[in-house]
Amino acid sequence: MFIYLENLDKEEGTKEEIYLIPPPRYFKIKNSHKGIISEDSKIFTDLTEKFQYIIKQIQDVLLSFSLKNPLEVIRVQHIEESPQIKTFLEDNISFFPENLFNTVSVKELYRVQGYLLISNDSKLIIEADSIQGIFYGVQTFIQIINSAKDKLSLNNMILLDFPALQIRGVSDDISRGQAPTIENLKKFIKNLSHFKINQYYLVYMQDMFRFKNYPSIGENRGAYSKENLKDLIDFANNHFVEVIPIFQTIGHWDNILQNPDYWEYGEFPGSNSLNIANEEIYVMLDKMIGELSEVFSSEYFHIGADESFDVGKVNSKHYIEERGLGNAYFKHYTKVYEIAKKHGYKKVIIYHDILYKYKDVLENLPKDMIIMYWNYSIKKNHSIIEKIKDYNFPILVSPSIMDFNRIFPSIDKCQQNITNLIKYGYKKEIIGEITSSWGDYRNKEIRENRIYGFIFSAMVGWDPSKEINKANFWKGLFIHFFGILDHRFIEIFSKFRVIQEKNLLHTRTSSYYNHFFAHPFNKNTSKYKKNIKIKGFKSLISDMDAIIEKCEELGKIIVKNNINIRNLSFVAKHIRFYCKKRINSLNIVDFHLKRERTVLKDYCIIEIENLITDLRNLLNEYEFLWFNCAKEDGFKSVNQKYLWLLKFYNKKLEDLRANKKWENPNIPSELIYLDSNHIHQIHTTFYKKTIQIDEQVEQSFIQVIAGCFSKIFINGEYVGHVISRRTLNYVGIENNIQIFNITEFLKKGENVVMIENIDYIGGIGPINVYGIVTLSSGEIIQIKTDKTWVGSKTNEDEWINVRSFGRPPKGTGGLNYPDFEKNIHSRADDSMPFNLNSLVSRMRKKYFWLIKVIVRLFNRYNIIE
Repeated sequence: MFIYLENLDKEEGTKEEIYLIPPPRYFKIKNSHKGIISEDSKIFTDLTEKFQYIIKQIQDVLLSFSLKNPLEVIRVQHIEESPQIKTFLEDNISFFPENLFNTVSVKELYRVQGYLLISNDSKLIIEADSIQGIFYGVQTFIQIINSAKDKLSLNNMILLDFPALQIRGVSDDISRGQAPTIENLKKFIKNLSHFKINQYYLVYMQDMFRFKNYPSIGENRGAYSKENLKDLIDFANNHFVEVIPIFQTIGHWDNILQNPDYWEYGEFPGSNSLNIANEEIYVMLDKMIGELSEVFSSEYFHIGADESFDVGKVNSKHYIEERGLGNAYFKHYTKVYEIAKKHGYKKVIIYHDILYKYKDVLENLPKDMIIMYWNYSIKKNHSIIEKIKDYNFPILVSPSIMDFNRIFPSIDKCQQNITNLIKYGYKKEIIGEITSSWGDYRNKEIRENRIYGFIFSAMVGWDPSKEINKANFWKGLFIHFFGILDHRFIEIFSKFRVIQEKNLLHTRTSSYYNHFFAHPFNKNTSKYKKNIKIKGFKSLISDMDAIIEKCEELGKIIVKNNINIRNLSFVAKHIRFYCKKRINSLNIVDFHLKRERTVLKDYCIIEIENLITDLRNLLNEYEFLWFNCAKEDGFKSVNQKYLWLLKFYNKKLEDLRANKKWENPNIPSELIYLDSNHIHQIHTTFYKKTIQIDEQVEQSFIQVIAGCFSKIFINGEYVGHVISRRTLNYVGIENNIQIFNITEFLKKGENVVMIENIDYIGGIGPINVYGIVTLSSGEIIQIKTDKTWVGSKTNEDEWINVRSFGRPPKGTGGLNYPDFEKNIHSRADDSMPFNLNSLVSRMRKKYFWLIKVIVRLFNRYNIIE
C-alpha cells in the first residue's frame, strides 16, 4: 500500500529541527534540499474507497496549513502499474544502511504496523504492508510538515519505522463521577491515534453500561448506551484504536452492591467484592458480558480482578476455608475466562495484584491469559514481573499519569513512572503498555489534563530502547497538540512542575483538595495558626497571575485545542485561590487572637468579599469546563463542595459584621465506639441513647455515619440503613453519610434511638450521629453521639458507656452542620471520616493503642482539619 506525492516544488534550504512523537526507529535527513507542497502537487494512491478518509486527513491538514485547494488524487490499482513510483521507491530504499530495510521489513510488527517514508527529488512516498502502517506513516508526515515554519515543506529524508511493542494504550477512568461525553472520548482517541496509540480501555464498565437485563445498574451515573458505544467504536476503528472494556468480575463492585437489590451477589451489603461461593454471580456475569460482546468488537476483554479485598470475609468465608483462597481464586478466574471466551473474546486480560500471590493460580491459569502488571512508583526494577514471566504468561505493564485526586497530574513522577516501568518491562519481553488515569474521590480534576501524560506514554511505548529527550518531547507536544511552539508553554508547565517538586503548596499533591475544600475557619488556636503554612504564597499568587496572563495571550494565537489552554488557566486560578484562602485563614486566626483588631477586621472583610467573588468565578469556570467534556451526571456532587465553601465565607462575613465571636463550625457529635476487643472479626455493636420529648414534634432529622453498616431504629421501628466505608468509587462516597427524616417515628415521652452496627471489615465499628428535634414551641433538641451513649454486643441488659475519639475535626476531620431541610449532609473530606476504621482493620490488634496516641497527637498539634 502506498501514498505518493509528486510535483513538489524544489528549494534550497536549511535543515530545520523536526519534532516527532514518537521518534521513528530510523530517521535521516539526507541534505538541506526541500520539497514544498503546492497546488500543482498530486497524490497517487492504491488505497481503496474504504480508506479514503486517510487521504482526506492529508487534504484537511494541507488546507489548514494555507493550501488553497485540495490536491488532485489519482487512483492506482497497484504499484506495479506505475513504473515511476516503483522505481522511485526501489532507488531510495538503497539509501538505508546495508540490509536495514531487508531485516526490518520481515519483522511481524513492521508488517502489521510499520511503514517507510521517503522524500527526495520533489517526490514523497509513504509505503507499508498494512493500512494501519499507512495511517501511522501519514501521522508522521503531518508532524514533519507541521514542524516546518511554512507548514508545507520537508527536507529530503528517509525514514523507516515500526513499534517495539505490539500494544500501546491508555486506560481512561470514566466511572468515578466525571463521565465523558462521546464527543470528548472521540477527541481523545483522535488525538492519541496521531501519536500511534492503538488501544483505549474504558474503566469500569460493570456499572457504566446500560444493561438490558439489569436496568437499574448505572442509573444517574452517565452510563453509556449500545448506540453511543457503537458510534465511538466505529470512530475508533477508523483511527486504528481498539476500544476495550475493563469489566470488573470480582472486586470494585461496591457501586452496584450498595443497592439492596444486589446484596445477594456480594460478600455483604456495600461490599467491594462479589461472593464467589454463589453460583448465581456467574449467571449474572454471563448475561452482562454477553451484552457487552454485542458492542465491543475487539478480540480483547479485560476482566479486572484487582483489589478484591473483601473476598472470604462473610458470605464466602466457609467456601474459602474449605478450598483455600488460592484455589478459590483460580476457579473463579477460570470460570470468568471461559465466559469471556464463550462470548467471542480471544484474548482475556487480568490485573496482577491478587493472582501473583497464589501458586495455585500461577500454575493452573490458562497460559494465554494476559497479565496486566500495574505499578505507580518510580522504581526501576520490578521483581513481580519476573515472577509472572517464569510461569509463561504474556504481560502488559500499566504505569500511571499520576492524576488521581490532584489539581494537575504530577508531571515528574508521571514521566519517571512511565519511563522506568515500560523500559523495564520491554527488557522482560512484555507485549505492550497501557497507561492509566484514575478519578479517585469523585474525579474532581478536569479530565482534559490527562492528555499530556497519555501522549508521553505513547512516545515511550513506541520504542522503549530509545533514550528519552524530554525537552524535545515537550516541544513536539506543543507544536503538534496546540499548533505552535512558544516559550510561554514551557514556562507554564515548568511552573506547575516546580510547584509539585518543591512542595510549594505545603501539602502532598494528593491532599490538595482536602485542604482546598476544608472549612477555612475550622479552628482559632495559636497551634492551628502555626499549622497553616503560607511561606512563598504571595510570590506564588504573582506567578499564577502571570500564568493566567500567558494563557490569555496563547489563547489568541494557538491553532487548535484552545479549551486545553483554558484548562491550564483554570489550574492557575485554582492554585491562586488556594493560596489566598490559606492566607485569609491565617489572618482570621490572628483576628480572633488579637485584642486590637478594628483595622484587621475591616481588612478581613474586604479579603473575604474578594475571595467570594473569586470563588464564584472559579465555580462558573469549572462548570463550563466540566460540561465541555463531561456529562451532567456527577457534577452536582462536586459542585456542592464549592457551594459549601461559599456558604462558609458568607457566614463569616455575617459574623464579622455583627462582631460575633468565633464559633466551632463543626457538629458537636463525637465519633464513638464500644471497645477494641473484636478487631479483625466481623462483629455487631448496638448503640443506644434515650431522649426525653415533652412537646409535639414539628420535624426531626438525623444524620448517620456508620462503622461499616448501620441500621437505624427509633423506638424499635426500622428507619433505614447507612453503608460507610473508605472507597475510591463514586456511589460509595455519595452514600457514606445519610440523612433521615424521623419525625413520624418520635412521640412524647421517652424515645430510644438505637443503631445496630455491623463492622464487616473488622475494625472497631465507630459511628457518628447528629440530629435535631424541632418542637412546637421552637425549642430544638440535639441528638448527638457522645460518652452519654451506651453500647452492647448483645442488645440485652449488658449496656456500658461508650468510648470516644472526640467531636470533629478530631478523628473524622471537619464535619460542618448539615442542611437538613434540603437533605444536604455535612461537608466531609471524601476519605477522612472513614479512614480511621479502615486503618484499624488493617493493623495488628496489639497496635490499636498507637492509633489512639496518633489521634491525640494530631488533635494536640491541630493537624486534622
